Amino acid sequence: MTLVKNQVEQLLQDGENIIECLSCSFVAYYCLVPQAGYFVATNKRLLFYGIPVSESKKELVEEFAYRKITSIEEKRGITGKHIHMYYNQDVFKFQQIQGMNMFEFMIAVKDKICTEEKIQI
Repeated sequence: MTLVKNQVEQLLQDGENIIECLSCSFVAYYCLVPQAGYFVATNKRLLFYGIPVSESKKELVEEFAYRKITSIEEKRGITGKHIHMYYNQDVFKFQQIQGMNMFEFMIAVKDKICTEEKIQI
């Protein structure tokens, strides 16, 4: 987790801190191959930090505002558990999840989504 904090820390805004983190691969409509990295829940948003595959390639960074997440679900497949997230009418998948904190991660994210919904009302 310390390595993740060091890599993601530069992306955090003032007053933002990491709640939970998963090691996984990211799949989106614009990615030809899954991108390995970290899916990070902060107190303000979700971030995906893709690990650079070479010195010449820059890391992939995606951010997701809690208020724009339509749904987020844990799915089971042949290769294990993964997360499907609908964001702005697009689907994003987080696969090959490593670590035992997926349950805590999902609880934290759903709690932040509910909090954002209450703020908007």
